[in-house]
Amino acid sequence: MEKTFFFQPEKLSYIRLHWKTLSWRTLKDGLSWFFVFVTVIGSLLAFLPEDERDSLLKTIDFCWSQGLFVAIVLLFLLIALFVHLPKMRAVYTNKNYDIRVIIECCDLLKQDGLKVIHTVDTFDTELNKIISPRSLHGAFLQLGLDQKVDIDKQIDQALTMYKPIRSNKNLPGRSDQYALGTICPIEIKGNPFCCVSFTHLQPNGTIEISKDEYIKTLKRMWHNLSNPRLRHEVVNVAVMGNQFVDLPAEFSTEQKIDLMIQTFFAAAREKSCCRTLRICIHPSNVMDVDFEQYPVIIEHLAKRPVL
Repeated sequence: MEKTFFFQPEKLSYIRLHWKTLSWRTLKDGLSWFFVFVTVIGSLLAFLPEDERDSLLKTIDFCWSQGLFVAIVLLFLLIALFVHLPKMRAVYTNKNYDIRVIIECCDLLKQDGLKVIHTVDTFDTELNKIISPRSLHGAFLQLGLDQKVDIDKQIDQALTMYKPIRSNKNLPGRSDQYALGTICPIEIKGNPFCCVSFTHLQPNGTIEISKDEYIKTLKRMWHNLSNPRLRHEVVNVAVMGNQFVDLPAEFSTEQKIDLMIQTFFAAAREKSCCRTLRICIHPSNVMDVDFEQYPVIIEHLAKRPVL
């Protein structure tokens, strides 16, 4: 069951991030509707018979004395606020493959199922020096610290199954770099996570990935997650590369989502990694996503081959 407005932290986060625009639109429409309301009352006073007009004037005087007009203004403002809050969830079900895609504004770390954390190709875990604490990767590492879980040890154990593609002693942290799309299953107090090497770490500490590599990384990730030993009913992913990653400026949030969905369906035609894919949108990117249209968009993406 969907939580009510007042208990959805994502909506409150959206309001906090976009309060200026939201306040202006809410004030503008709320007061406009109130003035229409006052105009209607004025018109009634002009055309009603005298007895009914006197009765209406007494009602207006009573409402004014009791402060009910203030309550009416607040009601209009509240309605305007709800009107201007965008839809933050889209659901698409494909019966042919028995899979579902959910796109919603949510906190990935708090979702049920497997949570995918995109990392640098060295799988570094040094907060502040290499990993921004404001990133999803940083929040994940902080969660491990809070729960007193040795994430480094679990990563080292998972990486014994892979060979690094290169070693660079000039990198600020670990020197071994792994192929993009490499996965490291992590468990924090019974909660399943999966780190995925997603970006190239540079000697100066910056990270980057090209659009072509983005697609290839997604393909490898879905393939690796379809392993029966790793398969989960629900897989949660963020819009990868939306922050702290050097991607072309014209590579929009919707393009990133589209490619995630296209590569997911391409993998599902062979071997699906889950029954439900949830794509978590950060409140700062809600306005970049057309939630109303996405079920139709996904229907087309499911049939379109990946370039």
